[in-house]
Amino acid sequence: KLYNTMTKIRDKTVLLMFATTGLRRNELFGLTRENIDFDRRMVTPDENSRTKRTYVTFYNQEAENHLEKHLDKKDSNKGIFSIRPRSANRIFREKSKKAGIETITPQDLRKWFAKKMRDLGVSGEHIDAFAGRLPRSVRGKHYTDYSPERLREVYEDAGITVLP
Repeated sequence: KLYNTMTKIRDKTVLLMFATTGLRRNELFGLTRENIDFDRRMVTPDENSRTKRTYVTFYNQEAENHLEKHLDKKDSNKGIFSIRPRSANRIFREKSKKAGIETITPQDLRKWFAKKMRDLGVSGEHIDAFAGRLPRSVRGKHYTDYSPERLREVYEDAGITVLP
């Protein structure tokens, strides 16, 4: 319902990117073309801090189609989305109200991504990696394959979709 109330390709792309990547709000809005490997549909955000780390995540075919359309209309010298994070929250709030549903936020879409991937049979370790929560345990660091190639395989096998 929320997707259908959106009229701008930018807003639809933002919604699909949140729902298919598991990125945090500031990670998504900080993306540049250099952060995206378009051939592999892989996103590598820049943001790392003492408490929040990022690694790699991916987006699906639905988001790819929208992203291509969005970038065709966009000045290539700036970030992918020329919108402030707070403005995105306002847009989501207004469109949710128009759709007659409870307000959906970027954080809600991040949670939806994690739940949907779990429902599709993806392990918690891999979901955490997509969401930028790499483990610090010995088992996680040394015995689980978190290579971009393996993560892409896991992501593709899950087959996450948003649109009916």
